[in-house]
Amino acid sequence: MKNKIILALLCVTLFCQSLTVFAENTEYDANENYTSSDELSKDSERTKIPIEGLDNCYILDDGSGFYVNIVNDKNEKLKLVSSIALAIVALVWGTTFAVIKDTLSVVQPFSLMMLRFGFSALLLSVLYIGKIKKVKLKDIKNGSIIGIFMFLAFYFMIISIKNTTASKVSFIIGAYVLIVPFLAWVINRKKPDRYAVIGAILATIGLGFLTIEKEIAFNIWDIVAGCCSFFFAAHMIAIERYGKESDPILITVIQFIVTAGIFIILTGYFEGFDFLILPRIKWTLGYLVVISTVIPFAIQTIVQRHISSTSTALILTLQSVFGAIFAVWYLNERMTFQMEIGCVLVFIAIVTQETKWKFLTKKDW
Repeated sequence: MKNKIILALLCVTLFCQSLTVFAENTEYDANENYTSSDELSKDSERTKIPIEGLDNCYILDDGSGFYVNIVNDKNEKLKLVSSIALAIVALVWGTTFAVIKDTLSVVQPFSLMMLRFGFSALLLSVLYIGKIKKVKLKDIKNGSIIGIFMFLAFYFMIISIKNTTASKVSFIIGAYVLIVPFLAWVINRKKPDRYAVIGAILATIGLGFLTIEKEIAFNIWDIVAGCCSFFFAAHMIAIERYGKESDPILITVIQFIVTAGIFIILTGYFEGFDFLILPRIKWTLGYLVVISTVIPFAIQTIVQRHISSTSTALILTLQSVFGAIFAVWYLNERMTFQMEIGCVLVFIAIVTQETKWKFLTKKDW
């Protein structure tokens, strides 16, 4: 059964990778003066007028004169592909938490992270050796900045998993959906719209229904999980800010190298190196490296060229939904009415942010 599950997850991640290949190879210039349909919807008075000779391209008129901005529907298709890819990543990551929790009974936390990101960096470097040879100083700088945030997020995550309950960790870490819009506002000066705020609040409440059990008693390790949530949010914003300036594969490799390098130091100082453990965790480690790390993080780096960090955070809250469903199917746990409410709230949150409920009032142009 486990082998079938791993094979199925590998298939969906490979399918997801094919979607991102399309997204990566589609011509898109972040500096072009394009306007998305999201921005168009902010002003219902604007009229979308087709440009003769250009398919799916329009200019905007608000009655006082023409805007120079062009609305390109190709960007909307890229956003859709990117959102689907991220949803599949969330599905994969929804199964990962239980794997890590189980593996920590066999291997020390820093050692597990060292092996996970070390082998991930090695695998990607071998597969894309041609790109590695062309790395520039700018790529190293951008990848290192993103990698530092990745290390901090996983450092606090692995400590909190070891010392508090799974349900609370899942909820607290998932609260990055509430942090990202406002952190992006501070750093990138991108004020979240009301749909982003409503979506973030609904998703956070939904995560609470999904993960919080009867008793709520917070301790110091829950604060540690909160730090993890903050740095996952910072990691998403760093990808959005620095990931567009370099090749996404290079960025992914460099952030893995930075994360693995720091965990190597921590492992040597606090735990000691024990590579004799590898035969005991070879299948689990293979799953964590290939299915849960290399492919998903490469996908995230690619698709965040086309969608915002706020949308990324919201879509990735689906990992809690998929995690709950996976636990019911694979571990024979019971899906409670409270969990069902949580799933519905997360779904409504994503629909709110991604569609802004435009389909309820959509008119033919």
